[in-house]
Order: sequence, then C-alpha cells, then structure tokens
Amino acid sequence: MSAANSRPLAGGSPELASDAPHLITVADFLRYGERHGIDYRFAGGDMPCHSHCSQAVLKGRVFEEQLRPGWYLTFSDVEVLHPYDSCSTMASPLFVCVVLEGRIQIDIGGRTQHMEAGNALSARLAQEAALRVHQPAGQRLRTLNLALDDGAIDRLAKSHGMGELLNVDRPQLHIWPLPGFLAPAIEQALKPMPSHAQRQMMLEALGLQMLALGLPNVSTITRTAGLSPDEQRRLEQVRQHLHDAPSQPYQLKQLADMASMSQSSLRAKFQRCFGVSLFDYLREIRLQLAHELLRNGQSVQQAAWQSGYSHTSNFSTAFRRRFGLCPSKIIPHSSLGSGSRPDTRRA
Repeated sequence: MSAANSRPLAGGSPELASDAPHLITVADFLRYGERHGIDYRFAGGDMPCHSHCSQAVLKGRVFEEQLRPGWYLTFSDVEVLHPYDSCSTMASPLFVCVVLEGRIQIDIGGRTQHMEAGNALSARLAQEAALRVHQPAGQRLRTLNLALDDGAIDRLAKSHGMGELLNVDRPQLHIWPLPGFLAPAIEQALKPMPSHAQRQMMLEALGLQMLALGLPNVSTITRTAGLSPDEQRRLEQVRQHLHDAPSQPYQLKQLADMASMSQSSLRAKFQRCFGVSLFDYLREIRLQLAHELLRNGQSVQQAAWQSGYSHTSNFSTAFRRRFGLCPSKIIPHSSLGSGSRPDTRRA
C-alpha cells in the first residue's frame, strides 16, 4: 500500500515534507482527508469548509516517514489556531497515538477519552466504529503517530508469532500511560542525524517500541471477563469521578461506597478493569493536571495545591519521578518564543 493510500492517523494533519513551520489551511486538511478517509469540521462548523479555503487552522511542522512497507510514522508539532474535529470514514488496521504535549478528546462508539501529555492510545477499528478526535484551539500540540496497514500486520504476525495479539476482534481501543523511558527516547529519535539512514534506523526502533507498548497483552484484552456490565458501569463511574475532580482528598472507603463494593473488591476490580491500581490512576491524573497548571503559569505551590497535594515536597518528589525533572523547571507557555522548546522537557 502506498503512502497516499495509508490509514489515517489519530488527529492526523496534512503531510509536510519540511521541518520548517508552515501554515496548514482548511484546503490542506480536505486534500489529506480525501486521500486518507477523514472528514473534518472546523471551529464547530462556523468556518468555511471547501477545497479553496485558505484559512489557516494550524501553524507548525509535520513530517511523515515510511519505516517499513505498510508502516507510517508521523510527528506533528503545531500551534492549534482554530479548534477542529476529525472523523475516520474507513476501517483502521492498527494505529498508535502518543500525546507529547497538549490535549485531545477522542470518542469511539460513545466512549469518550481525554488524552493529555504522557497518554497514548492504540486502536483497531471496524468499519462501523468511527473514531472522532477533537483538538481544542490555543494550545501547542505535539503528537507522534504510528499506523500499520493490513499487509504489515499480516507480515508481522507471521514473522513474530503475534497473531493472537494482532488479529483480535475489532473494535479495540487501548489507553495506556507513556513509560518514563519512552519520552526521552522520542526526543532523541526526532533530533537531526548525520544521515537519512541513521535517522531511519532510529525512527524504526522507536516505531517498534510504540508497537510493543501499544499492543495490550491477552490478559488486558480479556480483563473485563467476569465483571458484570453493572460492575463495569460502577467502576467507570469511580474512574470518571477521579478524572473530573482529582484535587479532592479521597479515601478508599468513600470510593468503595460510591461503587457499592467492599474496599478490597474495589481495589482488585479497578486494577482488573483498567490495568492500573486505583491510587496510581489518581496520582497520574493529578500530576497531569499539575503539569498543565505549571505550563499555564501557576507557581509550584499553586499547582501542588490545585492538583490535590497538601505538601509541596511530596508533590515535587512525585512530579520528578513522573516527568524526569523538577516542577520548577517547567517553562510556562507565555515564556516560550515561537518554535522554542525547553531542552529538559520530558512530557
């Protein structure tokens, strides 16, 4: 399958061959969408949407590399000038999306996920399961996406014996946290290399890591087996409450009462349903919130308090373990010049 016929990527943007910043217009999006099976809507439908519209939607750079036959890696580093929505119109063999900076909202089959820096998504979609992605305006958005077509999946399954993972029933949506070691590896792989061949090898190694981390193991695929629909609903209610109000002081008994379960049952079933422990999930949501607050200009003390930490020292320790640098090293958006980037950023 040629690049022109490859599967669209989550939050996919028009292809740009250059690393230099560009204005990406409505017309660019529509040409890309026609080739890749994506419908777009701009500014909630208030912006003209025709093939001659020169209104800029993004400003930045996007590059795409074909790593192997049927493997497509796309990196985007853009400023979102106007909000836009994308909707897939064809089945997706497999793609992985990593959010390095910014936030997006994803919806599949009525299930909504909010992804922020440090989150990743893997998806295999049936024809009837459209993937909708919303990108809010006024943010810097950095994403790395990997897409595999059917031929690449067939070859990989045969050569590596991974058919059980690669040939699961569709639709499948897997949300996973970005491991601490992968963010620095991504930054390193995206730096200029002495030759195209060396850059290609670095990117191929990166693509293999994304695929390995993005494929849920068999226990993840079947982890909700044995949980009744009502139990899954109550567990999702607890997860959503933590996500929406992470700064509140939670106790296990309070959450168990919310789920109508015993404390031990909630702890075990939350881990089984979501693949992460209850309070590890809460800590991740709090730290993601704190990271966003710091980027928006809040002080370390303010970010700690507003994200649910009563002691700045505990917050700083947890933040350093998660992102690889002290919270005081996060540079606010307002302090970044056009195209600049702090060298120590990890998320």
